[in-house]
Formats: sequence, C-alpha cells, structure tokens
Amino acid sequence: RRVDAKYVARAKRAVRREFPEMAGAEPTVSTRKGHSKSPSGADTRYIMTFKKRVPLPGGKSMARTVRVTMDQAGKIVKLTSSK
Repeated sequence: RRVDAKYVARAKRAVRREFPEMAGAEPTVSTRKGHSKSPSGADTRYIMTFKKRVPLPGGKSMARTVRVTMDQAGKIVKLTSSK
C-alpha cells in the first residue's frame, strides 16, 4: 500500500519545524498494522524514518534519526528523535 504524498509532505514539515537541522532529509516509509478499538480491529500506521548526519561544534558530526508515526488519516501520532 502506497502512502499519500501529502502525508509525506506533512511529515517533512513537522520534522523541519521540530528539527531544523534535518531539512533536506528524505524519509523511508514503511507500514505497520496497529491495534485499535475500531470495528475492523486493526489500524494501519505509516512510519517515516528520516536519517541525516548533522554537524556538531568542533567539526565533528553525528548521525541523527527522526521517526514520524502517522495514522491512516495522516494525523501525526508520534514524533521521536535519536540524540
């Protein structure tokens, strides 16, 4: 099942807003079946993972991963980041 392009755009905006250093990172998209109280019993979740090396003071860099979880309607359910 393909994720709608507007969902990807929404995730990119959220990541840019929360983590400006992640601008330009393209996500990998996967789907997961979640459990819900809906009549169907299962809900599809879209997981978008953004990865990028970000610069640190002193010329070093660090790999940062930001993960956005969305429900079927494109609502962001969770946004997490590695250090």
